[in-house]
Amino acid sequence: KRTSGDIKIFGMDIEKERSKILKRANYASTYSHFQSLLSVYENLLVYTFLYEISDKKKRILDVLDDVEIMRLKDKKFGSLSSGEATRVVIAKSLLNKPELMLLDEPTASLDPDISEKVQDLLLRVKNKYKVAILYTSHNMQEVTKMCDRIVFLKQGKIIASDTPINLTKKIE
Repeated sequence: KRTSGDIKIFGMDIEKERSKILKRANYASTYSHFQSLLSVYENLLVYTFLYEISDKKKRILDVLDDVEIMRLKDKKFGSLSSGEATRVVIAKSLLNKPELMLLDEPTASLDPDISEKVQDLLLRVKNKYKVAILYTSHNMQEVTKMCDRIVFLKQGKIIASDTPINLTKKIE
Protein backbone atom coordinates (compact mmCIF):
# COMPACT_ATOMS: atom_id res chain seq x y z
CA LYS A 1 0.00 0.00 0.00
CA ARG A 2 1.18 3.47 -0.77
CA THR A 3 2.04 5.78 2.07
CA SER A 4 1.36 8.96 0.08
CA GLY A 5 0.75 10.11 -3.46
CA ASP A 6 -0.77 8.12 -6.30
CA ILE A 7 0.32 4.92 -8.01
CA LYS A 8 -0.93 4.57 -11.56
CA ILE A 9 -0.08 1.76 -13.94
CA PHE A 10 -1.47 1.79 -17.49
CA GLY A 11 -3.18 5.03 -16.40
CA MET A 12 -5.20 3.16 -13.76
CA ASP A 13 -5.11 3.62 -9.98
CA ILE A 14 -3.51 0.54 -8.41
CA GLU A 15 -5.92 0.46 -5.47
CA LYS A 16 -9.10 0.89 -7.53
CA GLU A 17 -8.20 -1.23 -10.57
CA ARG A 18 -5.76 -3.76 -9.09
CA SER A 19 -7.14 -6.89 -10.80
CA LYS A 20 -7.25 -5.22 -14.24
CA ILE A 21 -3.64 -4.10 -13.84
CA LEU A 22 -2.45 -7.50 -12.59
CA LYS A 23 -3.91 -9.21 -15.67
CA ARG A 24 -1.62 -7.05 -17.81
CA ALA A 25 1.55 -7.40 -15.72
CA ASN A 26 3.68 -10.16 -14.24
CA TYR A 27 6.59 -10.59 -11.86
CA ALA A 28 9.75 -12.68 -11.67
CA SER A 29 12.50 -12.83 -9.11
CA THR A 30 15.47 -15.05 -8.51
CA TYR A 31 14.03 -15.43 -5.03
CA SER A 32 10.74 -16.95 -6.28
CA HIS A 33 10.17 -20.59 -5.47
CA PHE A 34 7.70 -23.10 -6.82
CA GLN A 35 6.46 -26.40 -5.46
CA SER A 36 9.55 -28.60 -5.46
CA LEU A 37 7.68 -31.92 -5.83
CA LEU A 38 5.69 -30.78 -8.86
CA SER A 39 7.12 -30.88 -12.36
CA VAL A 40 7.89 -27.68 -14.24
CA TYR A 41 4.77 -28.28 -16.35
CA GLU A 42 2.57 -28.88 -13.29
CA ASN A 43 3.84 -25.70 -11.60
CA LEU A 44 3.12 -23.65 -14.72
CA LEU A 45 -0.29 -25.28 -15.05
CA VAL A 46 -1.25 -23.96 -11.60
CA TYR A 47 -0.40 -20.44 -12.76
CA THR A 48 -2.46 -20.77 -15.95
CA PHE A 49 -5.51 -21.23 -13.72
CA LEU A 50 -4.56 -18.20 -11.61
CA TYR A 51 -4.11 -16.06 -14.74
CA GLU A 52 -7.29 -17.48 -16.34
CA ILE A 53 -5.44 -18.58 -19.48
CA SER A 54 -7.75 -20.37 -21.92
CA ASP A 55 -5.50 -22.71 -23.93
CA LYS A 56 -3.37 -23.81 -20.99
CA LYS A 57 -1.31 -26.60 -22.56
CA LYS A 58 -0.45 -24.60 -25.69
CA ARG A 59 0.53 -21.53 -23.70
CA ILE A 60 2.77 -23.53 -21.37
CA LEU A 61 4.50 -25.23 -24.30
CA ASP A 62 4.92 -21.86 -26.06
CA VAL A 63 6.64 -20.23 -23.08
CA LEU A 64 8.82 -23.29 -22.43
CA ASP A 65 9.93 -23.05 -26.05
CA ASP A 66 10.47 -19.27 -25.82
CA VAL A 67 12.77 -19.61 -22.82
CA GLU A 68 14.44 -22.70 -24.31
CA ILE A 69 13.61 -25.11 -21.49
CA MET A 70 11.23 -27.59 -23.13
CA ARG A 71 13.59 -30.37 -21.97
CA LEU A 72 12.74 -29.48 -18.35
CA LYS A 73 8.97 -29.87 -18.77
CA ASP A 74 8.69 -33.13 -16.83
CA LYS A 75 11.50 -32.54 -14.31
CA LYS A 76 10.61 -31.86 -10.68
CA PHE A 77 11.17 -28.21 -9.86
CA GLY A 78 13.18 -29.17 -6.77
CA SER A 79 15.77 -30.96 -8.90
CA LEU A 80 16.61 -27.94 -11.10
CA SER A 81 19.84 -25.94 -11.02
CA SER A 82 19.64 -22.21 -10.14
CA GLY A 83 19.84 -21.24 -13.81
CA GLU A 84 17.11 -23.68 -14.79
CA ALA A 85 14.85 -22.53 -11.95
CA THR A 86 15.39 -18.90 -12.96
CA ARG A 87 14.28 -19.69 -16.52
CA VAL A 88 11.16 -21.45 -15.20
CA VAL A 89 10.32 -18.36 -13.15
CA ILE A 90 10.75 -16.23 -16.28
CA ALA A 91 8.52 -18.66 -18.21
CA LYS A 92 5.86 -18.20 -15.51
CA SER A 93 6.11 -14.45 -15.89
CA LEU A 94 5.29 -14.76 -19.60
CA LEU A 95 2.21 -16.96 -19.28
CA ASN A 96 -0.31 -14.13 -19.40
CA LYS A 97 1.48 -12.27 -22.23
CA PRO A 98 2.19 -9.29 -19.98
CA GLU A 99 2.63 -5.74 -21.19
CA LEU A 100 4.77 -5.05 -18.12
CA MET A 101 7.25 -7.39 -16.44
CA LEU A 102 8.64 -6.60 -13.01
CA LEU A 103 11.99 -8.34 -12.69
CA ASP A 104 13.62 -8.28 -9.27
CA GLU A 105 17.27 -9.31 -9.47
CA PRO A 106 16.48 -12.03 -12.03
CA THR A 107 20.10 -13.11 -12.35
CA ALA A 108 21.24 -12.83 -8.72
CA SER A 109 23.26 -15.84 -7.57
CA LEU A 110 23.73 -17.21 -11.11
CA ASP A 111 27.09 -18.09 -12.59
CA PRO A 112 28.30 -15.35 -14.98
CA ASP A 113 27.78 -17.47 -18.12
CA ILE A 114 24.23 -18.45 -17.10
CA SER A 115 23.50 -14.85 -16.11
CA GLU A 116 24.54 -13.74 -19.60
CA LYS A 117 22.23 -16.34 -21.18
CA VAL A 118 19.31 -15.19 -19.02
CA GLN A 119 19.96 -11.55 -19.94
CA ASP A 120 20.03 -12.43 -23.65
CA LEU A 121 16.81 -14.39 -23.21
CA LEU A 122 15.11 -11.43 -21.52
CA LEU A 123 16.18 -9.08 -24.30
CA ARG A 124 14.74 -11.50 -26.89
CA VAL A 125 11.49 -11.74 -24.92
CA LYS A 126 11.32 -7.95 -24.57
CA ASN A 127 11.67 -7.49 -28.31
CA LYS A 128 9.43 -10.40 -29.36
CA TYR A 129 6.51 -9.46 -27.12
CA LYS A 130 7.13 -5.69 -27.03
CA VAL A 131 6.96 -5.84 -23.25
CA ALA A 132 8.08 -3.06 -20.92
CA ILE A 133 10.42 -4.29 -18.21
CA LEU A 134 11.07 -2.74 -14.82
CA TYR A 135 14.41 -4.28 -13.86
CA THR A 136 16.10 -4.11 -10.47
CA SER A 137 19.73 -5.07 -10.00
CA HIS A 138 22.87 -4.01 -8.19
CA ASN A 139 25.04 -5.10 -11.14
CA MET A 140 25.68 -1.93 -13.17
CA GLN A 141 27.13 -3.79 -16.16
CA GLU A 142 23.93 -5.82 -16.35
CA VAL A 143 21.72 -2.74 -15.88
CA THR A 144 23.56 -0.94 -18.69
CA LYS A 145 22.96 -3.91 -21.02
CA MET A 146 19.32 -4.45 -20.09
CA CYS A 147 17.94 -0.93 -19.58
CA ASP A 148 17.11 2.02 -21.80
CA ARG A 149 16.71 4.21 -18.73
CA ILE A 150 18.19 3.98 -15.24
CA VAL A 151 16.78 5.39 -12.01
CA PHE A 152 18.82 5.52 -8.81
CA LEU A 153 16.90 5.55 -5.54
CA LYS A 154 18.11 6.53 -2.09
CA GLN A 155 15.72 6.04 0.82
CA GLY A 156 12.79 5.96 -1.60
CA LYS A 157 13.71 9.18 -3.40
CA ILE A 158 14.95 9.45 -6.99
CA ILE A 159 18.47 10.88 -6.93
CA ALA A 160 19.34 10.32 -10.61
CA SER A 161 17.44 9.31 -13.74
CA ASP A 162 18.69 9.16 -17.33
CA THR A 163 19.93 6.87 -20.08
CA PRO A 164 22.96 4.70 -19.27
CA ILE A 165 25.23 6.74 -21.55
CA ASN A 166 24.10 10.10 -20.15
CA LEU A 167 24.58 8.91 -16.57
CA THR A 168 28.08 7.77 -17.46
CA LYS A 169 28.87 11.21 -18.92
CA LYS A 170 27.70 12.89 -15.69
CA ILE A 171 30.13 10.78 -13.65
CA GLU A 172 33.15 11.65 -15.82
